[in-house]
Amino acid sequence: MFHSTIRSSMARPVTAALIATILTALGLVVVGITLTATPAQATCIGTSPATGSWHNTDPNTNSITRVVVDWGCPDQGAYHPVGTIRVFGKCHPTDCDWGTRRTYAETGGWERARYDHSWATKHVWIKPYSFYGRTYLRVWVYTDFAPADGRKDYVTDVWMLK
Repeated sequence: MFHSTIRSSMARPVTAALIATILTALGLVVVGITLTATPAQATCIGTSPATGSWHNTDPNTNSITRVVVDWGCPDQGAYHPVGTIRVFGKCHPTDCDWGTRRTYAETGGWERARYDHSWATKHVWIKPYSFYGRTYLRVWVYTDFAPADGRKDYVTDVWMLK
């Protein structure tokens, strides 16, 4: 009886030490995996034919003359910021630079951007199309004038080529 009491009392600290060692080793493995894991990143599937510099198919336009598009990564889903657009409008003697804006993916393959001016807000929608082996960029703009401006809102729909 004395023998089994000694064994039992000695086994508890040994068992506790063994369990502590195993848990520590498992903890180090988990921490090591967490610290060395590669962070998740979104991946783009290819590049879009829309990326690049585009000019209006009508050289005599009084509207948008050209745009520069970085389509970004539209395969990340709708309503996410994905790329940039820089719009140029007809002005004299040189075209007016509207500036660069972030674009947001929309359903149906469209991307949109918004330009806020004191006199109007311009909602710009772009989408590439292929016809007879050529890629075109459709640029659709809704101009919403401020009430104080007094002008009537209008839509511009232009086609561009690289």
